[in-house]
Amino acid sequence: MIFSRSIGLCFLMGFLLVHGTVQAREACASPDVRLTLSARQIGVGVGYLWGHGTLSEGGQTYRFTVRGGGMLSLGGMTLSGQGCARNLARLQDFNGTYWTVGGTATIHHGTAGIVMENARGVDIHLHANTRGAQLSGQVSRLSFHLTAPSDHIPKGTTVASYVR
Repeated sequence: MIFSRSIGLCFLMGFLLVHGTVQAREACASPDVRLTLSARQIGVGVGYLWGHGTLSEGGQTYRFTVRGGGMLSLGGMTLSGQGCARNLARLQDFNGTYWTVGGTATIHHGTAGIVMENARGVDIHLHANTRGAQLSGQVSRLSFHLTAPSDHIPKGTTVASYVR
């Protein structure tokens, strides 16, 4: 009984890993904002992730932080990747809580594809390289926040007008 559950969990995690990696590798379109992310994750049942990154468009760069976690994680890893933020009409819409469902299996080196969305409809598609030893199949809640003071981002500012 326990063996069959383990096999089922391995198949589910494999599907989630492949499905997320394929979706995250899609190229960024011209209105999308490019991003880079570096993070660390540890877990014993409950996983915790923390890191930082940048949004880049039109020669401007904006720093952000990310923190959060999810259930069903064991081990630790670092990840470093690139991707794009889609549907980002106003820069302040980037801030917020993003949800993702996925899985990773990393032993020494690996890859991860992460697709997540926040309540304002902003999607992040990220492809990352991983290092460490971790096995996870989780629903994650991650909080992203631009590190510039909020008074530097006027209300209603569009990405095109603020970035350029």
